[in-house]
Amino acid sequence: MTWLEAVILGIIQGLTEFLPISSSGHLVLAQHFMDINERGVFLEVILHMGTLIAILVYYWDDLSNLAKDVFNSVAEARTYVLYLAVATVPAVFAGIFFENRIESAFIPSVVIWMLMITGLVVGSTYFVKNRSRREFTYMIVLYIGIAQAFALFPGISRSGITISVALLMGIKHHEAAKFAFFMAIPALLGASLLQMIKIDNLQQIALFPLIMGLLTAAVTGYLVINWLLAVISKGKFYLFSLYCITIAIIAYIVIN
Repeated sequence: MTWLEAVILGIIQGLTEFLPISSSGHLVLAQHFMDINERGVFLEVILHMGTLIAILVYYWDDLSNLAKDVFNSVAEARTYVLYLAVATVPAVFAGIFFENRIESAFIPSVVIWMLMITGLVVGSTYFVKNRSRREFTYMIVLYIGIAQAFALFPGISRSGITISVALLMGIKHHEAAKFAFFMAIPALLGASLLQMIKIDNLQQIALFPLIMGLLTAAVTGYLVINWLLAVISKGKFYLFSLYCITIAIIAYIVIN
């Protein structure tokens, strides 16, 4: 993989990680059409680290205030952290017990059907009314966490499925997006550490292209967050379903 290919994949990652259209699915399809033979999951993790940096930078003040409140024993802050922990558990168990099955799913034929599923789930938010105003509960965040576990499969959008479930359960648009981004932090960090441990020989990996991809994903992702939050706040989240279904159909026609 060249540095230019890594930059292209980084841009794709940055654009698609926060939009509900599956970054992993787009990366698999992009690698297929660009004929890039690279460690699928490891490459995805590196690029996800770039968008993780974008989350940390964008929400730095919120995260800092949350950490301070937890340290100062503010009840609401500690409960929020517990919500994040509960929402993370399903993805952890899924990653441990279904690791081989997940890795084997990083192929275009699987991605196409997963994109269709993402499109249907995101499209269902069309029926969400702005008057829905529920607060987070342990049961709600558990459901959101289970949804995130399914996003380990390429083509299932992490932001798409978690935000959609939160909206369908009555959580405010802005809070749904914020929680989805926050719960991605421990999930991405855990996945990254797990993949790093498994690498036997780092000398066999071209680090410079991966670094370029990481930086490109971080910058692009940061620029996308603001726009997505504006779209969600206007109640137009469901429109991304049309894109997912269209891309899935086009990919199916081209590949077959």
